[in-house]
Amino acid sequence: MNGLIVFNSANDVVFQQLNTALAEHFFAKNADLFPENATAASIDGNIILQIFSPIINSQRIMHCQFDNTYSSFQCDNGLNLAFGDLLGYSFVKIGQRPVDTLKRHLGAAIALARHFYGANLFATQASSVQEELLSTCFESYEEHLWDEEQTMLLEALPQLLINNELKRVVNTALDGALEHLRDLGHNRTHALLFASHKFVASTSSKQALALSPCDLVFLSLLARSLQRDRRPLNRSVAVFLQGASHDPHSGCVPCIAHLSQLAKGILLVQVIEYANLQVASSMYDTFFVLQKIITLQVQGDSDAMRPTYESLESFVKQTLDALKRSKLKGDELDTSLKKFVTKWENLKKMYGDFFRSVERELLVRIESNVPAFMDELKQLFTLTCCDSSSIALDQLPEVASLVEGKMLEITEFLAVKAERNISIEAYLEDFPGLIHFAYVNRTTGLMIAPDLLANQLSSKERLWSMVELSRNYLKKGHSTVMWKDKVFNYSYFLWFEDQSGGHMKLVDLQQYIVASASSSNSFKPQFEPGLLAADYYQQLAEVCFPKSVPGKIKCYELFCIHLGLVTATCAVEHSRRLVATIADVVGDNN
Repeated sequence: MNGLIVFNSANDVVFQQLNTALAEHFFAKNADLFPENATAASIDGNIILQIFSPIINSQRIMHCQFDNTYSSFQCDNGLNLAFGDLLGYSFVKIGQRPVDTLKRHLGAAIALARHFYGANLFATQASSVQEELLSTCFESYEEHLWDEEQTMLLEALPQLLINNELKRVVNTALDGALEHLRDLGHNRTHALLFASHKFVASTSSKQALALSPCDLVFLSLLARSLQRDRRPLNRSVAVFLQGASHDPHSGCVPCIAHLSQLAKGILLVQVIEYANLQVASSMYDTFFVLQKIITLQVQGDSDAMRPTYESLESFVKQTLDALKRSKLKGDELDTSLKKFVTKWENLKKMYGDFFRSVERELLVRIESNVPAFMDELKQLFTLTCCDSSSIALDQLPEVASLVEGKMLEITEFLAVKAERNISIEAYLEDFPGLIHFAYVNRTTGLMIAPDLLANQLSSKERLWSMVELSRNYLKKGHSTVMWKDKVFNYSYFLWFEDQSGGHMKLVDLQQYIVASASSSNSFKPQFEPGLLAADYYQQLAEVCFPKSVPGKIKCYELFCIHLGLVTATCAVEHSRRLVATIADVVGDNN
């Protein structure tokens, strides 16, 4: 049994994805809710609402009265539930898997929703394409890739290792693509190349916002999901990328991603930023601050409301200033903007009256007017950040053909190399007893790891359990973990470096997490360690090095599996030399 359900603030079901077993379970346990002669396949949002209404209402009461919501339920027969929230929408993940796994899948589902909808989650203005893409990608992630691909297990892209001459040819072809896109009037662009799902190279125009590691993993997952039907891929998709976390305009970058299947399994992804970044980022922040003040209003926390309102006022002002500078035109936009300003001025006056008297009646008036203001904000976001009609999509396949032509001589080699990228046998002479390893650069989202072959099922199973155990210890503050079973020796290391490659000494994470457990500033990520839900490692770096400049810290992970005969001392020495060897191979730029 497996499923995902999303409820809006009114407890209506806005998204559901239930497998047959779970739908039949609901039908068997709640047959009286179904019409006569109905089957499990006829389950709709109203029936789901009746089944889940007690749980969702209880969740909201816990949130409003105690600010202590459920994170998960463990039920009989191995059925578990995990809960998450984004912009007032409640996500419920249901499945017969461990709670930690459900939380990770829930985080991935929320990340996919943000990438497909931006700030306007499940809006009526959005097309059915977004819902279809969300369903397709989440099903692909959960049912096909999570249990099989170390790419999705580690949430990092395997890097194809090629020599400098081949890199030059690839980069020249990608630079040519950007130049052609610039001739078409697109100045903020990216071009990425993959070979059999391995990352080959990427290049970006100077005006474009740098892609985040999360964006790379998302684009790879999107491509994998759309390629499942085995047909040549040639499709444009509207997405909202995250962008580099240290950039002030990151978080919501409206883009068109055009995916083109070239010869021999080579995939080209062209990314075009089309909206005004100042407008998009300020409006995105407005959504989050507005949701925060709605929560505080429900909780009746008037002391916390004042600074939150000041933030809301600041972001609304930034939004209006950005819209004025952008010089966006259109009768519908002008009408929407006037309504937005009117609603805001009305709401602003109400907040002013409330903070002077702190009367409950005024708060009720504010609560009744906020939904209308939210609707105008959503409409404004749709008109300014979701209109990609000006992009000449019919020209993008031509750009892909030009790239394919420039790479014609090396395409077959890249395809073969992708199938035989890294073999553990190449490391056995220098590292006897090493069974498998994964070196992950969390700053770039790329990894170096031998492919898991079909005849290595035992190594695959051990890798999955090893990563799970390592992450559990990482959440407790352990950046280095070593342990043994009857056959193998396992080791995990996480470390940080500065821009020059110098080691940065970590704070005592275990002591920090224990000491700050009751603090409002404690490190409490909502989801499991990873990139898709939120950049856990970026948050970890900010905790460990609060005085460092964001984006200037590099984070790395290393997972190693040795034969049990290898001593702990030898495994540590192997790890040190392995990191040095890989760093020499991939170079400083990677």
